[in-house]
Amino acid sequence: MIRMRSICRDFRLGDETVHALANVDLDVADGEMIALMGPSGSGKSTLLNIIGCLDSASSGSYSLAGEETSGLSEGRLADIRQRRIGFVFQSFHLVPRLTGLKNVELPMVFAGVSSSERKERARGALHSVGLDHRMNHRPDQLSGGERQRVAIARSMVMKPDLLLADEPTGNLDTRAGNEIISVIEEMNRGGLTVVLVTHDATLAARAQRVVRLVDGRVSGNGTESPS
Repeated sequence: MIRMRSICRDFRLGDETVHALANVDLDVADGEMIALMGPSGSGKSTLLNIIGCLDSASSGSYSLAGEETSGLSEGRLADIRQRRIGFVFQSFHLVPRLTGLKNVELPMVFAGVSSSERKERARGALHSVGLDHRMNHRPDQLSGGERQRVAIARSMVMKPDLLLADEPTGNLDTRAGNEIISVIEEMNRGGLTVVLVTHDATLAARAQRVVRLVDGRVSGNGTESPS
């Protein structure tokens, strides 16, 4: 699914160049679930943004599902983000005035899916995360765990091949966090490839593999067992 070779990402800050990523190699197989770990500033989120085609490497090669992404047009990158990748963030990023159902429909609105099909698929996605009874509630009427379930349903409604989760349990208590990871694990068992960023060693232990970043570099060979 993911093949990265010699990925570098540099940023200019005044007269200085910051090397956020330096010669990162990473392979993620179809259907694998990996955790990215490392201290703040180690490059985890930068790497996740490049994997998600939200940012581009300064140099190196990144192939997603066999397609080399460097040099692709913004239109093609947007199409990949819309149709191949689901995103889940710590802060949910739901539209406050919309119900859970309408929030889940949003990606399909942008993709030009018909109204009837949007509703059917959104209901199905919310059912898959156990929110049939809450789909007509707004985010401020939902618990943190329920909001994250809506966010996961929204990320999956376009049937992506890859789910990227950036601290998906960071704003949740232990019980809700465990429920969210159980939902993600179930999707992974169904064949979804998952890359998640976390500071939580207990959460990382539920991945099949842990990749540690230190100062923008993969520590060791990037094949650490979560146990």
